[in-house]
Amino acid sequence: MPFHRDSDELRLYKYLIDYGPTRAENLLDVVKDLDRSLDWLRVRGFVIGDPPRARRPRHALSPAVSKAAHTLDRLRQLMEDLERRYEASGHYSVGEPVFKLTSREEVTSVFDLLQNTVRQDWMQLITGPFLPLAGPLPPERSATSASGLTCRRRVVYEKEVMDNPAVMDGLRNTLRWGGAQIRFTDRLPTKLLIVDSAVVLTPAEERGSLPMLMIKSAPLIAGQIARFEEEWAKAMPYNADISHAPSDLDAQDRRILQQVVAGETDKLIARVCDASTRTVGRRIARMRQLAGVSTRGQLIHYATKNWL
Repeated sequence: MPFHRDSDELRLYKYLIDYGPTRAENLLDVVKDLDRSLDWLRVRGFVIGDPPRARRPRHALSPAVSKAAHTLDRLRQLMEDLERRYEASGHYSVGEPVFKLTSREEVTSVFDLLQNTVRQDWMQLITGPFLPLAGPLPPERSATSASGLTCRRRVVYEKEVMDNPAVMDGLRNTLRWGGAQIRFTDRLPTKLLIVDSAVVLTPAEERGSLPMLMIKSAPLIAGQIARFEEEWAKAMPYNADISHAPSDLDAQDRRILQQVVAGETDKLIARVCDASTRTVGRRIARMRQLAGVSTRGQLIHYATKNWL
């Protein structure tokens, strides 16, 4: 507030509003320290001119109102961010058992929080339309969570999303999380994320993206866990034995193929397989030709369905 209640400055400003411009000598009886109060009002733009006159309150108070509004907006944003963090923490039973996240920003904020605070279990179904939410995991991230507990991360990818470059980034992101297990399947019923059996994110409508529901009700979470386990059991591990691969693929081809399916770049595959990037590219091109496909994503789709 620019004024303290019952302050001399406010009393003088009100007087000038009520009686108009007034010579300083006629204001001596209004406040005790006239010079100090007038200086205070002039510096802040409440009083102008000689003899002193009150400036229009709307103009005089506008900067203070704008500043207060900005502060209020920041406090509201902070409150909303902290509220989402509180709801997503999984450590409190109070609050709504189902909370609706209506914007991409809200979903991303909650996803980031869950990824940084997961303790033991991360179960995820990824479908089209793909909704990228997370940036790259830090290179030091391992199977051990921030709590010191071993984190088990299981992710099922729907094959139709594999042509999306952002999916490949997400797949590499998942593999960098030590101990992660990845599987593929033809089709999933919906997107789903379950963290530590305490928080669930899933669309309000199956096969949708927004709004997302954040569920913290134990009975509802139990149902979603059963749903995930059913899809996990049906899905095919990406690193299964390539028993159905054609005999044309030698040991090096198979090793490269595993890395391709894992979503790694030619440069990284070359380092892992002790080969040049040109050799890796040539072998991948030959595998695409053998599979009768033209893109890397199509090769992954074909290989997971027919060779793995």
